[in-house]
Amino acid sequence: MAKSQEEFFRELLADFKIEAAEHQEAIIKGMLQLEKHPSAADYQLIVETTFRELHSLKGASRAVNQNNIEKLCQSMENVFHQLKDGKAALNPQMFELLFKGVDVLNGFLLADQPEQKMNQGGNLAQLLKAIDNLLLANSISQPSIVVQKLVPFPIEPETPAGIFHEQPALGPKEPIVVEPHALKETVRVATTKLNRLLMQAEEFIMAKATLLYLTQEIERINHPQLQVIQRDLDRFNHSFTRMVDEMLFDIKTTLLFPFSSLTDIVPRIVRDLGKEFGKEINLTITGAETEIDRRILEEMKDPLIHLIRNCIDHGIEKPEDRIKNGKTALGALEINITQESGRKVEMVILDDGIGINRERLKESAIKNGIVSHEVLKQMSDKEILSLILRSGITTSPIITDLSGRGLGMAIVAEKIDALGGSISIDSITGKGTKFVISLPVTLSTFRGIVVKVCNQLFVVPTLAVERALRIKSNDIRYVESKPFLSHNDGHIALMNLAEVLQISGQSQKQNIDNHILVLIVALGYRKIGFFVDEVIGEQEGIVKDLGPQLVHVRNISGATVLGNGQVIPILNVPDLIDSAVNTKSTHNIFEQNRESTDSISSQQRILIAEDSITSRALLRNILETAGYYVKTAVNGLEAFQSLQGDQFDLVVSDVEMPGMNGFELTAKIKNDSRFSHLPVILVTSLSSDYDKHLGLIAGANAYIIKGNFEQSNLVETIQRLI
Repeated sequence: MAKSQEEFFRELLADFKIEAAEHQEAIIKGMLQLEKHPSAADYQLIVETTFRELHSLKGASRAVNQNNIEKLCQSMENVFHQLKDGKAALNPQMFELLFKGVDVLNGFLLADQPEQKMNQGGNLAQLLKAIDNLLLANSISQPSIVVQKLVPFPIEPETPAGIFHEQPALGPKEPIVVEPHALKETVRVATTKLNRLLMQAEEFIMAKATLLYLTQEIERINHPQLQVIQRDLDRFNHSFTRMVDEMLFDIKTTLLFPFSSLTDIVPRIVRDLGKEFGKEINLTITGAETEIDRRILEEMKDPLIHLIRNCIDHGIEKPEDRIKNGKTALGALEINITQESGRKVEMVILDDGIGINRERLKESAIKNGIVSHEVLKQMSDKEILSLILRSGITTSPIITDLSGRGLGMAIVAEKIDALGGSISIDSITGKGTKFVISLPVTLSTFRGIVVKVCNQLFVVPTLAVERALRIKSNDIRYVESKPFLSHNDGHIALMNLAEVLQISGQSQKQNIDNHILVLIVALGYRKIGFFVDEVIGEQEGIVKDLGPQLVHVRNISGATVLGNGQVIPILNVPDLIDSAVNTKSTHNIFEQNRESTDSISSQQRILIAEDSITSRALLRNILETAGYYVKTAVNGLEAFQSLQGDQFDLVVSDVEMPGMNGFELTAKIKNDSRFSHLPVILVTSLSSDYDKHLGLIAGANAYIIKGNFEQSNLVETIQRLI
């Protein structure tokens, strides 16, 4: 019997509460760590992690119409966004407010009665105001720009025609008939018990490794009396290995769930986003019956929501724009899931929208210091598209409360990478974008390449190793005294692994046959070749964490045990590449030197066009306090005249003004070759989607609603635009 809309929403809300509790726990953990005054490196990591937890919780709460939780997360996220960019510092009063925020969040999650929710709503209003006041009092950039009012996801019994049309790919669903004998073949088992059983089974991997090690040791002895024992041991090793592998795989299959348990939420999300953005979308989902590890499905919820929002917000055009481009008014969004092999599942998400704007992508990457002009020239189209997966990169032409910060796609990439999967992107301008995600059927056992550096052993995850090469010294080229290797029509920077890990000892880069060993490690488009002394081989095992005493050790993610009982560290590839990039000898090859933004140059000049004396004074006070030179004009005409007689770096304008309104001023600026490079921020009380659309057409770079002005991060937005 089909579920009613109300039943489905109740189940969705129950799932959300479980997910929210996990995010809440991570947020509390981050704040407790920050309160202990961590080192500068750990501080940045904790702030980034907590920031992302708040961002993910905000998106999840929006999907289930928990608007109060969304508002709370937005306000707290603004604080961490300032901390991340070094524009604010935590103090005892801010800690108290943030912990109060967690208490209010907990109240919303536990509240079941209307009166309880009402009480929490009152607490929320007081808290948001307190955070805003503290930000203002401390001259911290005010909370982030709100271009759109928060639109709730209403529960409606029927879908309006033309907004969402779901086409079942496999025909109408038949009712499920449960045969009596089927009930005898299944048993309800708590997943915690299965997880414990799986962990116990994985310990057999250690036994398998030990057996292999002993077999190899006996082989080395090569004594005639041991030949019979060695032969029998080889046979036992072969059968034991097969038995362990099959048992592990069979146990893991008990945790498999159909993709439908994840994709069931998609139609509702697509419908509501279609209404919100004024777009008509035809959704097609195929292969939802494909099974995959339940733990992977849980981790893929946030990435899937981010990708769907990306396709609808940035990809699929509005009906009138699609018709102008010779397309049907109805946009297409497809999710196709297939089992590529016994151990891999592929999920393809594609839309027929405008595609990824590569020029904006390049500009954003350069502006954020991700790559330099020189590196961009050497990158393939695939590598350029993969830039969108980096934190801080966005192609959004305008900053809003929901997009434009360049965070969502970075979260997607990191989640997929952590699951042992991969993501690739294809995009054709004007035709659409395709995201191809490859995932393991189950959370696979760890495999890594064992290398020796300065007589110390380390393990590099196999998934991150592109190749191991033996090169000659004359294969190495130098750019500004920095070594690199030409490989597969590209250039790969070279780095000594011992130098990156800051370990000392006897290192022999060049072996007896005059070759040097290089391990090419890749993370997204970033590749680095590390000099190592020896590549021992591949190691299968289980990852052991470093315990509560060592929460985060730079460049190390855990440890594993060799067959001889030796414990060796596993290298954290994202940390390792960041460490290599920040090491003096390779820094300039990968990263553009970023100028410090801790202080704003007195040469940065802003023009304000505002006919209201009060608003004009408020804007001027905020920007002068932030260190800008400010000049004001009472309308668009006067502002444009000022532009012709003076130089400015940015324009802030109201919309409704006599003489020349803000839309007209923006269009005039963008259509004049002398001023078209100037960013324009519109600050207005006009909050309709139509007015926002007019602002975007005119060329505005950001759009702020005056009613939400106290929550608008004006200074932060200005710093992003100039």
